[in-house]
Amino acid sequence: MMPTRRTRIVCISDTHNQTPKLPAGDILIHAGDLTNQGTYSELRKATKWLQQADFKVKIVICGNHDVTCDIPFYQEHGKYFHNQDLEDPQQCIALLQSDPSVVYLKHKSKHIRFTREDGAVTSLKVFGSPYSPARGLWAFGYAPEEALGLWDKIPLDSDIVVTHTPAKFHRDECSERGTAGCEVLRETLWRVRPRLFVCGHVHEAYGVEVVEWDLSSLNVGFKEAEVRYWDDPQASTKKQYTVDISSRARSVALRNDGSVGDLVDTGQLPRVRGIEVDGPADDVLHVPEGRKATLPNPPEPCQPPFRDFEKAQIPISAEPERIHIKQLATRGHGGLASSARSDQEAISGREGRIESCIVNAAYMANNWPHKAGKRFHKPIVIDLELSTEPPPSPQARD
Repeated sequence: MMPTRRTRIVCISDTHNQTPKLPAGDILIHAGDLTNQGTYSELRKATKWLQQADFKVKIVICGNHDVTCDIPFYQEHGKYFHNQDLEDPQQCIALLQSDPSVVYLKHKSKHIRFTREDGAVTSLKVFGSPYSPARGLWAFGYAPEEALGLWDKIPLDSDIVVTHTPAKFHRDECSERGTAGCEVLRETLWRVRPRLFVCGHVHEAYGVEVVEWDLSSLNVGFKEAEVRYWDDPQASTKKQYTVDISSRARSVALRNDGSVGDLVDTGQLPRVRGIEVDGPADDVLHVPEGRKATLPNPPEPCQPPFRDFEKAQIPISAEPERIHIKQLATRGHGGLASSARSDQEAISGREGRIESCIVNAAYMANNWPHKAGKRFHKPIVIDLELSTEPPPSPQARD
């Protein structure tokens, strides 16, 4: 295994036109809903804020409110948001792709490498998706029967997974609907077991937990062993909300070595892994260091409610599904990887992926119509280990 180094990841989501000051860190993750209605002016403001943020890498996805970035949805329903003054979706998406330090992901994965101040190179594989279960007239919605085909695109060797929707029973508690997350996504996380999973969407479910996945059960699929919770000890103050699960934390360090397994190493995974909606996966991106800036924070109005309409169709990859009946029968079952009753694809050589840190980073604390005024959460800072090549020796540099 490659050596690791403590990496500081700042997580935020559901900023809805706000541009808060962000803590310092190596990686910024924004889990969607940058805007209220996805207009060009809203996205231009959000992208300017992202570009000015001082991080090595900024990983960004959209959410259901960023409606112009879901082209099929906007072509069908744009007039209900923007009347006859329609936006150009391609120009809106181009804003998110205009800065090399911003990694914009639309249901795809990417290898990322960045160089630290001492020359060490940190590498990670991240998957990001804007989709959430369809509810009302909002972008990037999917029906229950589409969930398996959608989330099975997450590569098993992902280090970080970012989706707008939470997974079922994990940071998805909603006052209106109970648990609002996706069960198929939860099952997929059992199989992938990333080091970090970041979401938003459900504002009330803000917070951090670590899930220990049960890899021993042959009889109960997608079983969990334990969940540990991290509350902000100074929630009423402006003090930074930090969760340290790096090796420095010792007894509470995340038990996840990032192992990818024999099937991944030998290239034997079904090709459907990593195939995404809008282009080839696994591009390698090397980004430069960011810039420092003072960030504005003006208040913005929230959107009016809209009627419910049928959702737009989700784009489907041309790559056919290649999951055999036997694989489906054993999905989510633990035990020895050699056992025919276990989920061999998810277990074999990947037993070191025991825990995942789950973060709901919703910045907006309450929902429209904000009768008592808008309230906000803090960005969440996660310290964890990521694979890092040591800096070259002085002799090598010469």
